Amino acid sequence: MKAATRRSSPAIDREGFELEADSIRVMANPKRLMILTLLGEGPRTVTDISERLHLSIQNTSQHLRLMRDRSIVRAERSGREVVYSLTSPVFFEACRLVRSALLAEARARPAHFGWSGQSIPSQEALEEPLSNRGRRSASVPA
Repeated sequence: MKAATRRSSPAIDREGFELEADSIRVMANPKRLMILTLLGEGPRTVTDISERLHLSIQNTSQHLRLMRDRSIVRAERSGREVVYSLTSPVFFEACRLVRSALLAEARARPAHFGWSGQSIPSQEALEEPLSNRGRRSASVPA
């Protein structure tokens, strides 16, 4: 019997997948996901982001720099402040879809995720903008 030969499919863009994986690695951080969610609501200054997420300005700037280096966010100077925005709303939407799918699965099988039914956020909570939530709910330890 002949051994199956491996051929690279022309439909697979390996460089594109490497770029995608690199971007996902950068976004695979809870603080960066919260920054991405805030920026999905509109442009914000470093100060505004750091205050809303209870992070230091230095820590917030470090996260934003990584995201800017991967072209997830852009920075524009506005007077003395730097305003950050998403380079594409698709980043926000992709993360929202992943979060929605995970929460739906967690509600269907909470024991699999080690959660009790009360600790799983509702769909309404998922869709509520961070800027409308109390400052405590967006809080993250530094």
